Amino acid sequence: MKSLRAIVVVSLMLFLSAVEADVPMPPIPIEPIYFEPPIVEASQQDKQLNCIDLDNTIRYLHPYRYTYKDKFYEDDTNTIAVTLITADSVPIVGGLLGLGYLTYSSLVEEKESRRMLNVEQQISMLQQLKSELHCFE
Repeated sequence: MKSLRAIVVVSLMLFLSAVEADVPMPPIPIEPIYFEPPIVEASQQDKQLNCIDLDNTIRYLHPYRYTYKDKFYEDDTNTIAVTLITADSVPIVGGLLGLGYLTYSSLVEEKESRRMLNVEQQISMLQQLKSELHCFE
């Protein structure tokens, strides 16, 4: 039985290597796979602000720099979802509900991180404008 299994595995490996040799490699994507945030450019309206207005705009943006969503391991609903997946007390439905909520939770977390990154970029752009106006002197 073991020798038959070994013969099947070896022949499968030889077949796959022969198939690999005939098929050209697909092109490797050059585009980035991960999210790259857009660079925030200052608008004409932003460039017309004085130092006090820039300070006020930055001050009003600061609360949006932070997330108010619980982290993954601190969220009790994620614990319930994992329990539903593990226990699967209701056949099929329990596991799917848990997986669905975990997917939703991860999407919300990704959206929050992108939002916070966008606010950080806006704040850094406004700070750049402040430095160009010599507001720190």
